Amino acid sequence: MGMLWRECGEFLDPSTLKRATVSMPAVFWELYLAYVLKRAGVSLQPQPRTRRNQKGPDLFADKPDVWIEAVLPELGTGPDAMEYPPMGIAYDVPVKSFILRLRNAFETKVRIMAEYRTTGSVQPGQAQVIAISGAVLPTAIGEGPVPRILQAILGVGNFVLDIARGTREIAGHSVEHRGEVQKKSGAAINTAPFSDQAYSHISAVIYSASCWVNHPPVPGPDFTVIHNGNAVVKLPHGWLPIGDEYWREGDKLHSERHPTPVDADHGAPLEASR
Repeated sequence: MGMLWRECGEFLDPSTLKRATVSMPAVFWELYLAYVLKRAGVSLQPQPRTRRNQKGPDLFADKPDVWIEAVLPELGTGPDAMEYPPMGIAYDVPVKSFILRLRNAFETKVRIMAEYRTTGSVQPGQAQVIAISGAVLPTAIGEGPVPRILQAILGVGNFVLDIARGTREIAGHSVEHRGEVQKKSGAAINTAPFSDQAYSHISAVIYSASCWVNHPPVPGPDFTVIHNGNAVVKLPHGWLPIGDEYWREGDKLHSERHPTPVDADHGAPLEASR
């Protein structure tokens, strides 16, 4: 944590260290996010030059201008809240509850980012990105063929294999379209916000499930970027040149896997600088 602060503290709110005493996971996510962006070549700028009265999104980068708001969803309350599974007992992975927690965190920050536009903290022509961490959610590490963040944002569901009846061989594969997930109350939650013009002020979502204990030796390959094809200000593909990148074109889901950098400037192991 100390190394992350030395590397990236200048990019965050001056109160970040104080907040770490009461909300360490959230502060780690902000620092880890800044560290990966900086190491990947994103041009982060110190906060005193970019924030008015210390109000606005958590991080700012230029060339192009991008505001980034970080959020770390917690377990939640009520019937759809998540719980840590018991040790030593088989259990079903709570995929739906996980998706709902991600979707709730996204929606909360969507509203906040809209307010930043209204107050002038974010100017026209500047991209807005929501960075979500799954670090404290149960079963965050270990995904299926379709990452849960995609199921919360891009209106997709399960991975589908097509089996030929005659030979029983795999004839093809696809990803099902699913635009909503039901809460236990029966209420339907929209899981395709990037297909809705109401969310066009959001350019993209960044996601990682890494925490202060579980993260790659070289941070960055754990990151996922999801583009909003309906965004007013689109984030250039390859803006974050590491990890996975996803976008939809009509009914088709596209992805690109960026190679892990190996040079010292972009790929310094997190442990090496402690």
